[in-house]
Parts: sequence; structure tokens; C-alpha cells
Amino acid sequence: MKALFDLKTKIVDLQNQLECRKSELSDIASMGIMLTSMLNIDAILSAMMEMSLRIVSAEVGCILLQEDGHLATRTSWGVDASVIRKIRLEKDIDIAEWTFQASETVIINDFPLGSQSAPVINSVLSVPISYNSDPVGVLLAVNNTNGGFSEADREAMERLVNFAAVAIENAKLTKELLKQQRLEQELSLAREIQKALLPNLDVNIGGVNIESLYVPAGKVGGDYLDLITVSEAEFIVIVGDVSNKGVPAALMMTAVRSAIRAVANQGKPVAEIVSHINRVLCLDVMKYPEIFITLVFARFNLKDRTCTYTNAGHLPPFLYNKYTGNVRQLTAGGIIIGQFEEFQYKDETIQLQDGDKLLMFTDGATECVNVDDQMYGRERLGEFFVNLGDVTPKEFIYQLKNEIESFTYGAGETQFDDLTAVVIEIGGGADE
Repeated sequence: MKALFDLKTKIVDLQNQLECRKSELSDIASMGIMLTSMLNIDAILSAMMEMSLRIVSAEVGCILLQEDGHLATRTSWGVDASVIRKIRLEKDIDIAEWTFQASETVIINDFPLGSQSAPVINSVLSVPISYNSDPVGVLLAVNNTNGGFSEADREAMERLVNFAAVAIENAKLTKELLKQQRLEQELSLAREIQKALLPNLDVNIGGVNIESLYVPAGKVGGDYLDLITVSEAEFIVIVGDVSNKGVPAALMMTAVRSAIRAVANQGKPVAEIVSHINRVLCLDVMKYPEIFITLVFARFNLKDRTCTYTNAGHLPPFLYNKYTGNVRQLTAGGIIIGQFEEFQYKDETIQLQDGDKLLMFTDGATECVNVDDQMYGRERLGEFFVNLGDVTPKEFIYQLKNEIESFTYGAGETQFDDLTAVVIEIGGGADE
């Protein structure tokens, strides 16, 4: 009868243990669901610390995460992580670092009375935090109130940490996503501001027809296009290119625009204006050797039928003569702007006739490549300009956009640079 009684007692104990384990697993699953629903990493770590200490009956603890190549304390409840890290294991590696590197849980329930940790620590459970087998951090629970941590505590903690690792990774991804979304919003706003800075090409000057194309490689670009009205018969067109792409180039382009507009219509000779702009940019804006700008500054006088220009290291514009069909390149000027403070630029005045067309452009129109890594090139652009010499500026820009898109089709977005082109037709009326 005693044997039967003992057997029944063991069965009841096993059933109770099973129920406790089921309840424990259910609690951990509920905790895991709550953790993985959180998106703030600090809230996750705080909840994780509270849950872990409760399920393993620990007094205090801390969580360390990998940051910039080393373990950094992110959450600490009731204990300084530096105190725990005085506990050394193999090769004199502290318990947190050893757990992290080995990706193995460590339990220590016995500390010699003479040890440095004995007065404040009697037991430690150190559990690695990993996501997809990659180490993330370490959770340490200290001083078990039942006299020492058990294998059951190990299993419970490892289950909870698995949920926590997913939650931490989700929080990091969410934070990065939100950061990316904010950046996208800021870039979109910058793009709208940059678009607002583009000139109105509908100049109220008879006898000229102007059309442009502006396509930044990213959200914002470093190409510079401007049109400044000087008088009823005079206007200035500027096309430039900052040596970079994206936000840095866009910021520099804005600074260049401000410097140019401050002096562009003061009536001084074109070469003198560009030389002054170069000095200003060298002294106050472009202070790094890898940052500079190329540009063509052209002032038109429709009363005299002249164009006075300076080419500062930029791709030479094409001037097309409608009657002869000839094209010449405008090269007079000098070097890049923003690097050589004392450089004096030269200008050239050319006589214009009705029907003449001037094409100013940036290297996005000539250095784009196709799927065979062949560059479009200036020669091809010049031929294209001549072949469409009789069309209006609006039609030419439309055809040029299609030409570039067709040429680069399939080459991938990385093959594109900022693209700017402007056509000025002398003696042309407004497009219908």
C-alpha cells in the first residue's frame, strides 16, 4: 500500500510540475508577445529587465548591448554593471564579455568568501542575446532569492531572451525606418525648395525664346541654372555644375547662386564679375580642394545682338548658326571656380543673328552611359543639336530628354549624373 501511495504522490508531483511548467511557458509566451509588440528600444529593455528578474527570482540585474564594437550598459536595475564585470572567467575575460563571445549561458552560484564579488554577489545568471545567430548583447541576473539559479531558470531566461532579441531588432529596424522616412521628407522638402529657386524662363523680352531641362540625379542636385533679367533688352543665363552630387552639392549650389545674384546685374564686365565671384567663393565658401564649380556666365544684349560670356572650366556651349548650319564651341574664360583666388578670367563677345541657337549644358548630358558602358559624349550631342537645328527650343528639349532616356535605358540609375540643358534662340517668338 505504501508503494502505491508513493507512486500516486510522485504522479501528483509530476502533474503539479507539469502545470507549473505550462503556466511558466504561458507566462513567458505572453511576455514575449508584449515585448515584440513594443517599438521603443528603451521601453523593451526596461520591460525585459523587469520580466527576467521576476521569472528567475533575482534581486538585481543589467542588460548590455553591443554598440560601436563593445558592450555598453543600456539598462541597470540595482547594480552597477562594472561590479558584475569584475567577475572573471577563462583567460581573464569578464563574465559579460565571455558570454557574449561564446554565445553560452553562464551560471555561478558559488563565490569564495575571499573573492572580490562575495560581499555583494552570491549568484549570477548571464545569458547571451542573439538574433539570427548574431550576438546582440548580454542579460545578467544577480542574486537569486532561492539560494541559487537552476537549470529551469536558465531555460526560462533563454526563452524570454529569444523574444527580447526579436523585439530589440524590430525596434532598431523601426528606428532606422523612421529615420529614413524623416530623411526622405527632408529631402523632398529640399527638392521643392530647390525647384522654387529655378528661374522663370518666361522673360519679358521680345525676340528671344528660352527652354530648359533640369533633372537631378537624386532628390536634390548640384547643377546650377539661373536667368537674371538686367534690362528690357539684356538678360543673363548661367549654367554650372558643383563637383559632387546630392545634399552637399545642393547646399553648395545654393551658396553659389547667392554669391552670383549679389553682383550679376551690377553692370560690370562679365570677366570682372566672374573673377569677383571666384574670389568670394575661394575665401568664404569653397575651402576644400575636392569642392569646386564650373560654369558658363553669358550676358545677352538683344539690342546690340551680342552675347558676352565667360567659360569657367565648364563644358563649352554649342552655338548654332541657322543659315550656315555650322556649330562653334564657346571656350573663352578660364579655370574652375573656387580654388584659385587670384585667377583673372577673360570674356568674349560674339555677334548674334536671328535664328542663332545657343545650347548650354552640364555633363549629365554628355557623360551618361548606356548598357555597354559607352558614354554619350559631346560629339554626339553636337550632332544631335545640329540635326534638330530647325526645331523650336521647346521641341528640342523634349527630343533631348527622350534621346538621353533612350540611350541610357537599362543602364541603371547609378549611371546618371545631374542633367541640365538650356536652349536660347535669338529672334524666336514665344512657343505656342
